[in-house]
Amino acid sequence: MSKERDFASILAELEKVVGELGSDVPIERALELFERGMKLSSECENFLNAAEQRVEILRRSANGVLTQELHEDEKLDIIEPGAIS
Repeated sequence: MSKERDFASILAELEKVVGELGSDVPIERALELFERGMKLSSECENFLNAAEQRVEILRRSANGVLTQELHEDEKLDIIEPGAIS
């Protein structure tokens, strides 16, 4: 794909795939949907990992020490790439 998609559109497509998988579809279609869903899931995971790394970098002070630990229960507000200059 030449155009990079945003997280929301990838997640929306994944939700659509999951919804279709929940319906009565032939096995061949179910396999296609499962494969597409796995690819979309991987894209989402990659996007979230990159966002987490970016948050960690932003939390570092000038001397490279993490100023505040990121806790797993903290909510991350996802910022689209290029939104911050």
